[in-house]
Amino acid sequence: MSLGAQRVMTLRSKKARRGHEMESPGAPRQMQRIPMPHNSVFVLGPQTNLHWLHGVRADKRPPPQKSTEEKSFGGERISITFRQIGTFMHPESKRIWGSGAKQKSKATAGKISTADDAEMEAMIVGFGKENHQTDFDWDKEYGMGFDVINLVSEKTKLILCDDKVANLRVRLSLAEKRIAYVLADRARPAPPDPRAARYKFHPWTHGLSNTQKPVFEDVDEDASKTEGDLAILFYLEKFYPFTTPEGASARELHRATALVFTRASKSNELLFWWRELQSVLAIERASSSGDELTVQRPETPNLSLLEEFHGDLDIWEEYAAEAEYIAGDFWTIIDCAFWPVLDEIISGWEKLDERRYPKLLAYHQRVYNRECVRKTLDGLA
Repeated sequence: MSLGAQRVMTLRSKKARRGHEMESPGAPRQMQRIPMPHNSVFVLGPQTNLHWLHGVRADKRPPPQKSTEEKSFGGERISITFRQIGTFMHPESKRIWGSGAKQKSKATAGKISTADDAEMEAMIVGFGKENHQTDFDWDKEYGMGFDVINLVSEKTKLILCDDKVANLRVRLSLAEKRIAYVLADRARPAPPDPRAARYKFHPWTHGLSNTQKPVFEDVDEDASKTEGDLAILFYLEKFYPFTTPEGASARELHRATALVFTRASKSNELLFWWRELQSVLAIERASSSGDELTVQRPETPNLSLLEEFHGDLDIWEEYAAEAEYIAGDFWTIIDCAFWPVLDEIISGWEKLDERRYPKLLAYHQRVYNRECVRKTLDGLA
């Protein structure tokens, strides 16, 4: 619809391709000029769009050369385009569905990708073919659908901390959810002097993941920031949820949700016992070598620290035996939270008995073989 000063809609036939048109590729292209006065409508049908390019060019002629209609309304014009939309997105859940998406119904809507450069490139190539080919095959180029909405990849920001487990948790979640991000820097305070904490428990000494926190900055209008590894995982699941597994029942989903909340905190408990054990072993080694530095541990139950650690690990062995992943037969954020802890334990301890923990070791290898996990780890190498 054209409102205001008159302009001219120009139609130009697309270039013919040898072997696809009766017309010679060197033949002159046809052109039509259609005046559009105030309050006029131009309807572009699919066949016209297939064979013709269209557009309203800027009128740079001096005023004396223009008609009265072209100079009306002070020469200003408003153009309103109406389109029939067949592809839809949900702004909060970041889901997309419809004729132009991979999933055609709202019930099976897929997550919007901000990191799939190959998919963006395929969509751009499709646009180019549609604009220039008169034998354009819509089903071939667009029928499979796209889950990207921007031609330029929007990238979130991630500020890492000094805790490798916390960093890996977030990076695994971002990779599995196909969220593009760039690493950003921040000024970090210097760690405390270990000798200043020689007679008191200091969480930094034991390497807990909440002593330094990664920060995630989203690409939303407010550039929302989330601080802390587990907090980021839950934020991402809220606004970029994992795709619901096909065939999963409501009962399975409810159970998995409950397990995610329960076992997320338990993964930090295991991490504490592991690092506490490593800290005490390091102190014992230092003491045997003549180093006078000692760190007083907080009070624990009568069980030895090693028994505490194994007791926690035995619980996770039971979890790993229940299903393919920690909350069921499909990947959830608890796998992003727990696997980096298990990986640090396996990488740093030769005493993990495969006869005692066969399910955990099998789970570790199964997750390690996931494409997103391998790519994430390769990127850290």
